[in-house]
Amino acid sequence: MREPTAADHTRSYRSNSRLVGLYHALLRQQVDHFFPDARLHLEGDRSPIHWEASPDRPNYAIDGEGDGIELAIDWFGSRYTFQPASPVPLLGSERKLMEAIVRVLDLRFRTLIDADAIDRTELFDYALEDVIVTEFLAPPSPMRLPVAMEAMRMAALSTYEDRRVSSGALLLGTEHDPAFPERTNHPNAPRYNVRLTSIKIIHRLCDGLRTVFVVDLRGDLAWAVDIHRWTERVQGHAPLCAPCPRRYEDHARATRSGDHVGLVLTPSQEVKVFSGGTLSFTFSNARWRLMDVPSKFDAWTRSVGDAAPPSLAARLFQAAMNLSEDRVGALFVLLRDPDESLPHLVAPGDRIEDHLDHDPDAPTETDHLPPRMAKRALHHLIFSRRIGDLDASVLESLAGVDGAVVVDRRGNLLAFGAILRIIPEAILAARASEGARTVAALAASYHGPVLKVSQDGVVSMYLGGRRVWEL
Repeated sequence: MREPTAADHTRSYRSNSRLVGLYHALLRQQVDHFFPDARLHLEGDRSPIHWEASPDRPNYAIDGEGDGIELAIDWFGSRYTFQPASPVPLLGSERKLMEAIVRVLDLRFRTLIDADAIDRTELFDYALEDVIVTEFLAPPSPMRLPVAMEAMRMAALSTYEDRRVSSGALLLGTEHDPAFPERTNHPNAPRYNVRLTSIKIIHRLCDGLRTVFVVDLRGDLAWAVDIHRWTERVQGHAPLCAPCPRRYEDHARATRSGDHVGLVLTPSQEVKVFSGGTLSFTFSNARWRLMDVPSKFDAWTRSVGDAAPPSLAARLFQAAMNLSEDRVGALFVLLRDPDESLPHLVAPGDRIEDHLDHDPDAPTETDHLPPRMAKRALHHLIFSRRIGDLDASVLESLAGVDGAVVVDRRGNLLAFGAILRIIPEAILAARASEGARTVAALAASYHGPVLKVSQDGVVSMYLGGRRVWEL
């Protein structure tokens, strides 16, 4: 066996340089995918050009800074700082997702240079983003999940009888289906994968909303079930740990225990992933979004405060999630000091006044109202009503009116369809690309917490002139 020459060392040096450079680029690409508004900054100008380490040892380290607003990432000898778009502490789930991103990239790199890593070659079989989501969730028989994700995305490109399809799958975390423990899957059952989407009739058998396919631990298609009945038999009627869009509450509840994972391709062609009894991820606009509804609901509840009725925070949050699923824009504003804030934020004509019966400007002739007075004539429908008194559907209808729903901490409804007065600070804080609803949310957030629902389905919380979170 000949001794390595200087030329051999040079070739290895260049090869390692290119490979390490590729994985630096992949790190930026994946951070941009999962955190499009965040900032990944390379400290200094040192760039590694050679890799000399063992394939058995990780090539990264992640440290959190003292204030929790940024992470420090050592990646192949270079140091990065990761900072969210808003100067708020990172959620625990966001830290976990960053660790999953770096860990999956590192495993893929070490698989390339380790001839014995045959068991990890499946990391290259699926979309990198799907593998990262799988690593984050860590379900049993994990590689079923990226296969199912791929099938959902392919189904999103399909039509049945000239209509877009919806679909759903429940990946069992147990050896047997807990709803039907006596059943056994057929030994020749097909794999639940992208090939099934070419069978047109499969879209008739499962709509994802009422019915879903059950997938066993081997990744085989077992049978179709009614998700409501399945959930009742397995999980009962225990409450969810956090709100969920109304039409998918059964899907979330189905995953409360048993390590089951649910996927739904919605009629709007969005892929939702449920685990641990909550909505975990959604795929839309060509990227995955981490939801972490429990942490964000907790932040919203704390901002509403203990002095409010116990159901107020949940009612507003639930309404926002339902509206987002229907792709209806809305704005919920909770005033901490309505006596001080209401005159600055809401015009008199938009307020539901306590003295409605004695208001000299109240319309008396309702047959030929000008547009400015038409909505005011309807204030009697909800005069002296609290949020807790309204049916959920009525609250969502009020929120769907162009403008903002304004309430106080006692749950009193102060305005609906209100065009908010915008202070200069909010205009300066908004970027040029922000829409009118975002600017209004920023303005109102100086007076109390705000929930904004975009027509693309994104829900955001604002407080003190900044965005706290987005889901």
